[in-house]
Order: sequence, then structure tokens, then C-alpha cells
Amino acid sequence: MSDLDAQLKQRQKSTLLPMLIGALLALLLALTVVVYLFVVKGHTIKVSPEPAAQQAQFKVTSGMGWLSDNVLYRLASDVSVQVSSPTYYDHAQQITATTASVVEVELKPKPGTLAAKVSVPFAEHTLWVVDGQLLGKGAAISEPLEQGQYQLSIENPYYQRWQKRIELERAQILTLEPLLKPIKGALNVASVPSGADVYVNDQLQGQTPFSLSVSGGIYQLTVQKRGYRDSTEELEVTEQFPSVERNYQLEAQQATLAFTLQPSGGSLFVNGQLVSETELSVDANTMHSVRYVKPGFYSFNSKVILPPQVHKAYPITLKPEQGKVTITSNVQAQVYIDEQPVATTPLTTMLPALAHDVKVAKPGYRAVHKKLTPSAEHPTTMHVELLTEFDARRREGRPLFVSTLGIDMKRFSMDAFTMGSPQNEIGRKRNEFPVKVDFSRTVWVSAHEISEAQFSAFANDVAPSSLPVSNISWLRALQYCNWLSEQEALTPYYRIANNQLLGINPQARGYRLLTEAEWEWLAKKAKRARATKYVWGDSERIPRDAGNFADSSLKGQQPFYFANYQDGFANKAPVGSFRADKAGLYDLAGNVSEWVFDSSSYVTPDLSKVHIDYTGPRSTGNPIAKGGNYLSGRMQSLRGAVKIISDGPSATIGFRIARYER
Repeated sequence: MSDLDAQLKQRQKSTLLPMLIGALLALLLALTVVVYLFVVKGHTIKVSPEPAAQQAQFKVTSGMGWLSDNVLYRLASDVSVQVSSPTYYDHAQQITATTASVVEVELKPKPGTLAAKVSVPFAEHTLWVVDGQLLGKGAAISEPLEQGQYQLSIENPYYQRWQKRIELERAQILTLEPLLKPIKGALNVASVPSGADVYVNDQLQGQTPFSLSVSGGIYQLTVQKRGYRDSTEELEVTEQFPSVERNYQLEAQQATLAFTLQPSGGSLFVNGQLVSETELSVDANTMHSVRYVKPGFYSFNSKVILPPQVHKAYPITLKPEQGKVTITSNVQAQVYIDEQPVATTPLTTMLPALAHDVKVAKPGYRAVHKKLTPSAEHPTTMHVELLTEFDARRREGRPLFVSTLGIDMKRFSMDAFTMGSPQNEIGRKRNEFPVKVDFSRTVWVSAHEISEAQFSAFANDVAPSSLPVSNISWLRALQYCNWLSEQEALTPYYRIANNQLLGINPQARGYRLLTEAEWEWLAKKAKRARATKYVWGDSERIPRDAGNFADSSLKGQQPFYFANYQDGFANKAPVGSFRADKAGLYDLAGNVSEWVFDSSSYVTPDLSKVHIDYTGPRSTGNPIAKGGNYLSGRMQSLRGAVKIISDGPSATIGFRIARYER
């Protein structure tokens, strides 16, 4: 090979290496551009707030990527970046393929800390209040607070309130140790009796009446006096109650009385007070009165003084007492004492000084029962006037003829109430006016509805039976009442002529129908603390055996009936088949409805006044009947206020009778 060829070959070798390096660099550059354009993606992380952004630091915690200042370059994988700044909480940001090129991160500031304490007695009662909200309780607190200004108030019941305006920066620890000023107060102590020693926290401070200036706090107070029990109490002197006042009623030291009583069963009094114990603690060094009494014995009275801590046995034995008794009567009669026959009147005898039941009786006369308690201090005289049964019943104003018909009358003294119904009562009708009524006279009322047998004594067209009479007109019921009055020589209550009612004799004591007011009082108020809705009370459920109503036996015969009630009768029931109500009356709630004297009216009466012996508004309307009956199948028809208006006889309407006593 010539030198020329060798030089050419050497020159080719020397130019080939740079070309290869250049080609590699170009290839690498092209690859970088491809990666940058198609594989690497950049994300700008924008931090707020501004103070956090100024000192923000970024760190890749996972994934393939790198940071340049606040720009993240991410390869294909997801990347987690931690963003931090002093006085702010770190924030972990996840950046994925779907994350926008600008990522906004808001760092949360770290709170400040209020670290405060008080070093005073009773510090455990301290309340730490920030802007009116309780932050904590106790001698010290360490609580986080957001950056800002606050009104701090330190409250302790034994110290003056401490207040200050404070300001906390982010992550700042604010340390406070305020000095609380105790409040000034006083203890004012008195006692009965006075002159007692006063100890405060076990230190003798003086005698009652006593006053001591103190700071706020808790104090143990003891009051002592010889011969009396100690009084000990824990007192608080607080900002709310800086001055504490006490007046102690000291109790004397005690002794014990142990009584033995013969005979037993009497009444023991110590210092005028009835006691049930036979062993009694009493004040020492004090005089006590003792009294023991029992009917039939002379009483025991004494006084006793005991020294402290003494246990004294105290036996008491009573002596029997008898008294002289004389019993006389207008006719000679048998005397019974405590149900035992003794002798006939006049009678003089000695009896134990006890309460005795005395009965003086003679055939054909009403027996007289009286109570009698003899006394040894003076003779006891009892005079009895015996009356025949006829005279006795007349003197009492009790009915006579009606008793022969089996009509039982009951006596009622009625008081004021409001008849009708309240506006909100379910089923109320507009003619149930709330009229205030009162009654001036005592009334006798038949315990049962008048039966067909009792009515048949007046009208022979009614077959006698124990069923309540019905299908009679209101006027015929009035005529029956007048007929009863005539049988007992009473002035008839109604003035009737030519089958028409002309008026009434309001002062007469003859038999009559109840007024609506009287009927409602019996149904709703008699023997009750307040007026009720139904005869049995206010319950919307019919009690068992309450009366004869439309029970389940009428299913299919009428639209309304009580499916869950059974009274055993599909029609009228014999009077008195069901138990009496609170007033001792029968069938007031059901069986047959009952005529009353009043007439129907829709004119509102005077509701502002109390009507005495009210007989209803003056009206020419149809008569009224009251109460449910055997066809009543709805609760609203059983209400005491319901008025049944009828223009003639009805199979479901009967009546009961009444009369004034005087």
C-alpha cells in the first residue's frame, strides 16, 4: 500500500468517529423530543394561601417523576407529591393521567395553642371561657385555637373574674399564668340560744352572734354550746354570694324515756304531741309533760326532767272509769246497750266511760239508735222520743204510698254545675247549651225507672211486669205523678185540666218528672269530683254491665250497634237488671230513655248567669227525653247532654219520678 493510500485510509477513520457520535447525539435528541412530547407530562402545582406559597416545598413520595421548582414532570405512572410549608399542615397530592396541568393546593394553617394555668387554692373550680364559649375546666388548660384574636375570661366562684384580649399566630404556643384576685366576703353566724362557740376550719373564732371577714372559698363551720348538739356545715363564700348568714336553732342534748303502758292501746302524748313509740328521745335538762289516755279509764298526767344521756324506764298504769247513765223515753221501751238487752225505760245504771251504741225499741215504733259516752265527772242523761213508722216517715218527708208500689226513693242534695256540653265534645248538637245551673232544694229521686207493674196501679190498660213502662205520652207521665201525690195527700206539682198542662206549682212537694238539669246532674255529676261525659265517666269504652244498649244481638236489624258489647237483652230489660251507677241509680244510661219536664228549644238561653232550679227555656216545643236506650248503638247517643225530642209515645221512652223534700 502506498503512503497515499495509507493517509486516505487514516483520514477516513479519523472522520468516521465524529460522524458516529453526531449520529448518536441526534438520535438521542430525537428520542428525548419524542419522550417529552409523547411520554412525559408536566404539572404546575399552585399553592395557596400566599404565605404558604412563599415557603412551599415539594417532594415526590411515590411514582416516576421529578420536580423542577413547583413543576412536576410525570412519566406514564401516577405520582404522589408532598407539599409542605412552615406553620401549615403537609398536604399529599395524587397526580394521575386525568389531572389537569395546573394543580391547585390549599394548605391548612396549623392552630396556635393556648397553654395557661392558675396557681391558687380551689383552682380546680376554674372555668376557661373564650369568646363566651367554655373551653375547659381546671387549674390548667392546653387547647388549640385557630389563628386570630380572642376574648379570654377566667372564672372561678371564689375569685374575681379575670379577662384579657389575646392573639394567636399559626402554630404559636401562647403561655399565660394570670394571678386571680380572691373576692372579699363575710361569715355572719347567730344561734338560738346565743353564746355558742364558733369554729372556722377547726379554729375557734368567737361566739355567736359572730361576724368574720373572709376571702372567697370553702369553710368548715362548727357551732358548739354545752348541753346542745354540735352543728357543723360546709359553707361557700362565692362571687355570687359573698356574704353568708346562718342562724342555727341548736338542738338540746338528748335523753330517753321508755314507757310501759297498762292497759295498752291508749293514746300517749308527750309535750302535747301524740307519739306512737314507747321509747322516745327527748331534750335533756328540759321539762316535758306526759299524758296517757284511753276511753274507759282515768287519764294519767305528769311532768319529767332528765339529764343528758339518761335512759329512764317510765311505767304508766290507768285506773278504770265509770259514769252514771239515765235513759228515758216517751213510751216504755226496751233498751239495748252494745246490742245486748239491758232493761226497759226508765233506766239508770253505771257504765264504763267508753262510747256505747244505745238502741231504744218498741214494737210498732221506729227504733232509735244513739251514741253515748259516760263520764265520772257528771251524770249522763238521754231522752228518746219514739215515733210510729208512719209519723217517722212523715217527719222525715220520706214517701209513703210509693213504697207500697215497690218504688225506692233516694235523697240528693244537688250542687252547682254546667249542664249541656262543651264546644269540643264529639257528637255535640247545637241545642246542648252550656247553661250554668244551681239547686235550692233537696230532691228525692226513684232509684229505678217506673215499671209496668207500678204504672198499672194507675192505668189498667198496662199489663203489670218488671219491665220499664214505655209507649206512654209525656202528659200521661205527668198525670201519673199527680196521682201518686194525691195518694199521699201532697199538693200536686202539675196543674192539669182537660188533658192539658196549664202550669206547675213550683213550691209543691208532689211527685213530678226530673228537670233536664236535675237529670244531667244525676248522670254526670252525682258522687263525682267533676262532671263527666257519660254516666260511667269519660271512657269511650262501655264498661261491662253498664246498661242495656244496642249490642251485637241487633246485628242485621239496625245499622248501628256495639259489636263488642253484650248485655243479654235484645229488647227492654227488667228494671234494675244492671248494676247501679255511682249515685245508686239504675238504668240511667240505658234500657229506656226517660221523659224530663223540659221542652225543646233552639233559642240560646242566658249563658251569663246561674239559673236556680232551672226548668228549661219557655218554649212550646216538643218534650225532651234523656239517656240511652236498648236501641242506642252509637257512643254519641249515650252522652249525658243528648236531648231526645219526641212528639208522642215511643217504645224506647219511659220515665222515673222525683219530688222535693221540703
